[in-house]
Amino acid sequence: MKKILLFTFLLSINFSTTIFAKEWKGKGERIEFSSMPTITIRDFLEGNKPNREITIWGTLNFPDNASNKNVPVVVILHGGGGITEIEEHWINVFNTMGLATFMVDSNSARKKCKKDNGFKKAVPFCNAINRGMNRIIDGYGALALLSKHPRINPKRIGCLGISLGARGCLYLNVKRFQKMWGTPGIEFTASVPMYPPCNVIFKEDDEITNTAIRIHVGEKDTYFPVESCINYVERLKAKGKDVNIKVYPGTHHSFEKKIGGKQTIKIQGHNDGRCYYEENTSLPVAEMAADDVAIISQIGFSEWYVSATKKDKKKVFKRLKMRHKIGWRIPQIWHDRSCISKLNTLAYNKKSSDEAKKLVIEFFNSTLKQ
Repeated sequence: MKKILLFTFLLSINFSTTIFAKEWKGKGERIEFSSMPTITIRDFLEGNKPNREITIWGTLNFPDNASNKNVPVVVILHGGGGITEIEEHWINVFNTMGLATFMVDSNSARKKCKKDNGFKKAVPFCNAINRGMNRIIDGYGALALLSKHPRINPKRIGCLGISLGARGCLYLNVKRFQKMWGTPGIEFTASVPMYPPCNVIFKEDDEITNTAIRIHVGEKDTYFPVESCINYVERLKAKGKDVNIKVYPGTHHSFEKKIGGKQTIKIQGHNDGRCYYEENTSLPVAEMAADDVAIISQIGFSEWYVSATKKDKKKVFKRLKMRHKIGWRIPQIWHDRSCISKLNTLAYNKKSSDEAKKLVIEFFNSTLKQ
């Protein structure tokens, strides 16, 4: 397990837990639907569809005394490690307030993603390769499925995501991604990304649907720069979108519930999640291999590259080539290591959890139940 954790944080994955959860078998009806196998970020951003699909599933649960039709529902997308106490917390919250839930399992069908995709090296569920972008595709599949369900109101479907799942819940509202991977014309009514990685600026990511979005992040989150989410919200607001963000003082990642009964979990490890990245149309550059999958770079990389010495370039690309040689598929390049963090914290915060619960209930009451 220590080796798995080391590789995980060397590759800067945003997990909502330090252990990989077993396949979740919560109550409700398990429904299968089609999605894509794990693909690289490059393939995702370029719309390169694999020649096959996979079957994943979600668990649909209706609240007690739910009507036989027009029931609003929340699609829940889990964090990198799988479905944990945090996702179960939100299932209970939504069912109690009269909303159905569809808990998507994005991991179980991808346990053999390394073998299935011919990757030589990969952390569990190939999260380093995909960085949670498959959650976007899974979210679209769940939306299309539920829109046709006889008991679900297709105009009242919300999304809540945790960590990597929050990246899915946030960016599935981008029209460019919807056009490539979703069904235009079918949209979520409301979206709640809980501490999503916002530290990559994608092309056209400020052109989104009219989905109402409420982001929740902790001030002390070490898995991404909190300012990156604030900046993204400001860009979306400038486009007239119904988007807002709540920053919880003194609060870390995974703050809604204790994980494994622990109040706080400290994780030693290299993590570049606090670096700022952008989708870089100038890649690949001469030092990269022809089949390299890197398509995002630190902001400022292109300017650095023009003026960098051969020695500086050799130092940067040595890391990339070394990992590429042994089989890792690394989607990002960084040239400035000052943003690297070495200590990461997951911590339950009752005050922030209670406030988030109250605000999310109010938001979904106003968007899904009226």
